Amino acid sequence: MARRTADDEGRGSTSCFTSSAPRTFRMTLRPTTTRAVPPRPASAASPLNAVTTPGGSWRRSTAREVPINELQEKFGWKDDSWQVGLMQAADAAGSKTRGGNGQVSAAELERYLAAPEDGQYLTSTALQQKRSSLDAKLAQGNGSAVGVDAFESGWQATVARRADLLGGNGDGQLSAEELDAFIQASKAGKHADTRWVPDQQMAAFQSRVAEAAGELDPMRPAGALGSEGLSLVKEYSRLALDQGANVPTFVSYMLSASDIQETPATVSRLESTFVRDPELGRTGVTDSDYTRTGFDRGHMKPAEDSPTQEAMNESHLMTNIAPQHGNHNQQVWRTLEQGVSGLVNSQGGKAYILTGNLYLDDKGQPLPPEKRETTGAGERRIAVPTHNFKTVLHELPNGSLTMYAYLVPNTKDGPSKKEDILPLLDSHRVPVDRIEELLGQDLYANLPKRVQDKLEKGTSAEGVFQRNSLYFAASLFRFAPGN
Repeated sequence: MARRTADDEGRGSTSCFTSSAPRTFRMTLRPTTTRAVPPRPASAASPLNAVTTPGGSWRRSTAREVPINELQEKFGWKDDSWQVGLMQAADAAGSKTRGGNGQVSAAELERYLAAPEDGQYLTSTALQQKRSSLDAKLAQGNGSAVGVDAFESGWQATVARRADLLGGNGDGQLSAEELDAFIQASKAGKHADTRWVPDQQMAAFQSRVAEAAGELDPMRPAGALGSEGLSLVKEYSRLALDQGANVPTFVSYMLSASDIQETPATVSRLESTFVRDPELGRTGVTDSDYTRTGFDRGHMKPAEDSPTQEAMNESHLMTNIAPQHGNHNQQVWRTLEQGVSGLVNSQGGKAYILTGNLYLDDKGQPLPPEKRETTGAGERRIAVPTHNFKTVLHELPNGSLTMYAYLVPNTKDGPSKKEDILPLLDSHRVPVDRIEELLGQDLYANLPKRVQDKLEKGTSAEGVFQRNSLYFAASLFRFAPGN
């Protein structure tokens, strides 16, 4: 892997994960085709410590509604914004059973987005599902265009007509090429009547609505942030900033296989630069604070987990950055990041990920602020974490849940070779309960207590992905013995 300097962190090459078999798989974060990805077989093995919860990992409350105009005022959304349009569409769609009342809940949004009959707002998951249905209809034409009137009523007919008019020649016939052109143009924001909203962006949006309604969600842990803590909600993530340390305590976001597969090939970290978070004004950390400190600008939410250029830019805000030793950032931590992303992509579903920083002594106990190592190119001091942590709640396509966590030392002399990195990561698997104890936060408080008791108390997920996995990174990506 190419070595990166502290001032050019994050521009190295992508790693390969290989098994003992002669085949080698290179992880690709950008789709090589615009066609839908085939569905994964339902028989895929479930994690050994998985818990199946009817209806998914949690159930949002439809009763926890918030007036749309209050949300507009709270978050500064204008009348013509996509956020207001989405809330109004969800409210209107819910009027069939609940009555449109100018209010919206996170559950109402979730239900509308799972089956957007009007085709106005498509998440990556919905886009893949609906494109697969349209492709199946087009396949009946044996490569020829299909009349738009042949599509089923509802969203299929709506999308077919829009694609013919806006992506094709308006002749009443829809071809696969016209559908592709329409979808790609919609994803680029060129069609006002159909908007692509990545799953990751939608998760952050629903998190705002849920918080305003007083409802817990998987992106917002329960617990006090302390006198120095500041909660910030972004378009694609949310975070708790330790203002005394000038680094995030944690950053949370959702990563879905559909987002990975729908990410446009044009999204590039080379187009983004590290910038001060505008929400903090002049008090915020700047890129130059890291100049010649010897530390990398370490992403908490990985840049590669960005489904849009906007998300990529957001990942380069300095509130998403913590000082990491170069070898740790570029080798050890990057292996873990790529392993998690590759796992979500190969296994499907979605993962709620929290990544952050801790300051521990040699006995694993929290260091008081005055004993933390600091760095900084100027007068501003930035605390240097002794450890980085990552926790993952992975919801598989079959509804099963699994959870795992790492607490990895941020050391200067970490290993560079895969055969040394993997045992290091394996040895730093910890129960999620351990991270919660150190943070004083209930990270996945939205889960039922019985589910938390099953998933958070051990590291038994080490055998979770030994079957049906193409990736080899630490214990959770290890191939079964004999393979």
